[in-house]
Amino acid sequence: MKINVKLTIYVGIIASIATLILSYTSYDNILESSNQDSDRIIQSLAATVYDTAAISAYLNNEALANDVITGLLKNKRVVCAAIITDKMQTTGGACQKAHKYTKTLYSPFSQDEKIGQLEIVKNHVLVQNIASSIADNKIQGVIVVVTISILFTLITTYLLVSHPIEKLASWLDTVKLDTEQTMRYPHTGRRDEIGRIGYKINQLLNKLDERLNKERALTNQTQKLSENLTMICNLSKNALVVTDTELNLLSHNPEFESVWSNNVSQENITTNHQWVNLLFENADTIKQKIIQSEQLKTATTIEVETKHSPEQKNSENLWFDLTFAKAENAQGELNTFIFISDVTAKRQQLLQSEFEADHDLLTHLKNRRSARRLLNHMMKTPDHSSKIALLLIDLDGFKEVNDTYGHDAGDVALVEIAKRLSHLTRRSDILARWGGDEFIIALNYSQVDEAKTLANKIIHAVSVPINVSSEDNVNLGASIGIAIYPDSAEDFDELFEKADIAMYQIKKQGKNSYQVHS
Repeated sequence: MKINVKLTIYVGIIASIATLILSYTSYDNILESSNQDSDRIIQSLAATVYDTAAISAYLNNEALANDVITGLLKNKRVVCAAIITDKMQTTGGACQKAHKYTKTLYSPFSQDEKIGQLEIVKNHVLVQNIASSIADNKIQGVIVVVTISILFTLITTYLLVSHPIEKLASWLDTVKLDTEQTMRYPHTGRRDEIGRIGYKINQLLNKLDERLNKERALTNQTQKLSENLTMICNLSKNALVVTDTELNLLSHNPEFESVWSNNVSQENITTNHQWVNLLFENADTIKQKIIQSEQLKTATTIEVETKHSPEQKNSENLWFDLTFAKAENAQGELNTFIFISDVTAKRQQLLQSEFEADHDLLTHLKNRRSARRLLNHMMKTPDHSSKIALLLIDLDGFKEVNDTYGHDAGDVALVEIAKRLSHLTRRSDILARWGGDEFIIALNYSQVDEAKTLANKIIHAVSVPINVSSEDNVNLGASIGIAIYPDSAEDFDELFEKADIAMYQIKKQGKNSYQVHS
């Protein structure tokens, strides 16, 4: 018969402690009770012989006193007795000071007259022996009762608790939670606590099955969603990275690896925040914007420029839209999600559109629209003491080039003239193709002498023969009209008109020279 060892030990300890407490309490109680019984007996004896003792003391009759003491000593609970008066002291037995009972004796004829005292010494050893004997008998009885109780408790515990719980535990070991419907405890028909526990366990298993089935469905759904998201991230043409709040890299998709290998000479991807420094220009500004952003689940986009490895120094930098958002993950940790989209082609297309809107497509110089806007802005400067020299340049002999060698040769000549004029002007000057074979140059903060000097250089540069094909060279000249703002005009249209008038005067005078409008 297998009994729960711990339960047996606990019951034995509790029973032993109870036995010790009961034994100690019983012994003290029995001893006290025996002492009280002896005291009552002695008091009763004293009351019985009191009158005779009072007479013997009154008469100082030793013989009568001895009779009284002899009678008291016949009781085993008395070891000593004495009658004491002023004239007589009669004692019998082995007297000692401890456990002594004293009774005052009064005159038989007057209750107010003290004549002596009666002393009786209790047999303390006998009282102790009697108490011990009674206590031993009672304790032996208690031990027998406790032992029977322990055995009964152990048997009852095994039959009603240990064995049913052991069977329940053994059944629980067989329960499997990897199926949609777990097995149920079969002994729920019992009307005791074990049956109730089994019923509650079955209820718990029902709820557990329901919960597990929901979790399985949720896990499957989450797994499918995760697989779909992983597939989307892997197939995405945009780079995706996930970082912590300090921009240390946690994960990334394959497209990010491609961006890294194309723009960073380092083969292995850096996982700390330095990946931003290795990949982008102005990395400190980018990191500051991302880290200091306090908005959650709100996307922010900034345009960034990549760096290049030493092997890619001669190529153009790439441009990306860097879109970032902050959100908490399933563990409550704050992460930063960063999407990196290549917008280089879009940016180049935009720049090309802006360039084409403001530049001549053949010579790549400013066009008439752009030149007019810049000159109007230049004329609105608050410094009216500054002057602007406008040079209107018309090529001499250009029509013959087109007629003789064709328009392709004319285009070659125009491109070459544009290059030569570009070499003669400063960054602060405005150089534009006005249309056909006409060019303009605007010199800011310039005097007439500077315009004349530049005009001479232009005439010399244009007169150098131009190779329009492998066999043909052409010679051109330049007629230049010059007007000064605000000396000759108050606005751009008037200034251009004055330069045009000066230019046609040179055409009439023989060409290939310049004229300042006066």
